[in-house]
Amino acid sequence: MIVREVIIGNCRLIQGDCLEVMPMLEAMDCIITDPPYGIGFPYNSYDDTPEGLQRIIDGLTPFLLSAGRAVVTPGNTNVQRYPQARWLGAWTWDTTTARGMFGWSQWQPILLYGEDVWPGTNSQGGGLKSDRIHFSGGQAKISDAEGMGHTCPKPIEFMRRLVNRFSLPSETVIDPFLGSGTTGVACVNLGRAFIGIELDPGYFDIAVRRITDAHRQADFFVNKPAPVKMEQGAFDV
Repeated sequence: MIVREVIIGNCRLIQGDCLEVMPMLEAMDCIITDPPYGIGFPYNSYDDTPEGLQRIIDGLTPFLLSAGRAVVTPGNTNVQRYPQARWLGAWTWDTTTARGMFGWSQWQPILLYGEDVWPGTNSQGGGLKSDRIHFSGGQAKISDAEGMGHTCPKPIEFMRRLVNRFSLPSETVIDPFLGSGTTGVACVNLGRAFIGIELDPGYFDIAVRRITDAHRQADFFVNKPAPVKMEQGAFDV
């Protein structure tokens, strides 16, 4: 069931349960998502338990394995619950405020399913094509102000680099866990089409505001955004 749908340029934002909405979508070019970690974070509309995470993974697995490409940032604690990925990437940083079970954590895995965006060991620009996204100093720090009230917002620069590395400009990026909309903002910045799904109405409103603002501040080299069109109401699809 879709509760609300908001169209902002080439971004389609859907409020609803992603496990109900995903089967309604057509062929999926690329999934890039940061699901809950199952470690007790205080989300508004979701109980962040290992059991809740397992339900999500079970429902999400068919889409991860059938999409042209899927990129998941699962956190460290419950990564073993996910289906086997084709490859593991890493998000790494020099400083940290996150304590792991073997000391301070300075990395998170990136699960990679499907085909890479281009073959070989060099990027399209001729440079090194890496499976790691690294930040020096405090650049990987999560900003609560940036997330505008979300429990676990990702840094916009990390999501921008993730989207740029693992999707093509011609693809539509799908994020089943929209949250505060950081992946959508990254897609706007890079000129990607985007579909985001979020269960919680408060987080959904934050994402709408952030992605609307991103379109209004679109970079000169990205296509100018279309007017914002909002369609709201309770209906089934």
